[in-house]
Amino acid sequence: MPKIKMAAMRYTQGGREMYLTAMSAGELVNMVSRPERWDHKNMDQHGNRPHSGPHTKGIVKYLDDNEDFVLGAAVLYLTSNESSFKELQIEGVTDDTDAATIGTLTVDVGTRFEVGDGQHRLRAYETIFRGRGTSDPTVQRLRESGQPLIIVIEDDPRKRGQDFFDLQQNVKPMTKSVGQALDRRQPISQCLDRLVNSNILLKGRVDYSKDTPGKNSDEVASFKTVHYCSGLILVGNKYRTPATMDAAVNAQLTEDNETATQKIHEFWDAMADLPLFAQLVAGELATPEIRQDTYLLSANVLYAIALAVYRAYDKGTPIQDAVASLTNVRFERTTKTGGITMYDTIFAGNLVDTTTGKLLSGRDNWEAAADLLHEHIARTAL
Repeated sequence: MPKIKMAAMRYTQGGREMYLTAMSAGELVNMVSRPERWDHKNMDQHGNRPHSGPHTKGIVKYLDDNEDFVLGAAVLYLTSNESSFKELQIEGVTDDTDAATIGTLTVDVGTRFEVGDGQHRLRAYETIFRGRGTSDPTVQRLRESGQPLIIVIEDDPRKRGQDFFDLQQNVKPMTKSVGQALDRRQPISQCLDRLVNSNILLKGRVDYSKDTPGKNSDEVASFKTVHYCSGLILVGNKYRTPATMDAAVNAQLTEDNETATQKIHEFWDAMADLPLFAQLVAGELATPEIRQDTYLLSANVLYAIALAVYRAYDKGTPIQDAVASLTNVRFERTTKTGGITMYDTIFAGNLVDTTTGKLLSGRDNWEAAADLLHEHIARTAL
């Protein structure tokens, strides 16, 4: 029977034989069986999570948009009688103490891998190769690229299913702040790189590791909050998902980078002049004090301010004047735990629960707070 030979590295985990190799995407789609949806009634079937069309489309778009793409290893399965391995003796590389052995992995032509982890990556490849011609630039790019594979030798379908669960459990999703900061392809991330390193309020006071800084944190805000506030300054709140909002923000930065960047910088420069923040910059107040005694460092209050300033600017008020008019807004936390009115805080009934005094966090709440702040700006801005 004809054979397919692949360069591979053999190692073991948990007593099981595994191989690390790579194949071109075009070859791979013809050797992988589409995973069946997991059925609890058939415990002898490995199965997988339901396929998500939008997730696959997202990967296809990523591959189309980025020549310098990167995709992690897919986990595939073979049974113990579907492959053989021949060690390659390389002096000074392999010996009895090494964790890995280099050699040749051989499978019969027609062998089908079962997908453990990576079905959406592989489905994206299939979508591209079976739906486009050979002249398509993404097809050409993928033909010259390798898809890394971890091939596990496992006969028991239930253990294969356990592996899938373990892989998902052992992966910690990154915070939104980390993801947005690392995604340098986005113009907004490039803009905020420069902003955070130059603005006197934000420099050294932005939390990249968490989406919500702790009460004793020295950081003014998370990168996620700075990112969203900056987006509100450019496009307001008309977009209901982060993806559509980012697309609109990035479009503005791409079309007129100088004007859009200037608006973002003007907003954060003006924020640095608010009395509490000015005291922070001058070293007269510490960030935890502001967080403990006022609502000003709540992400939702910052969103409300940014949206109110956007609306004021849209009606002709300069950003600096709009922010400056908030100087006489009382941001102090109320100590009351019931019967809270507008005399206690401007955020009563929108961001502050009038019956408990607790801070509310829904989008409707900070949008309602923005309405009141915009009214204040309209009355008091120069």
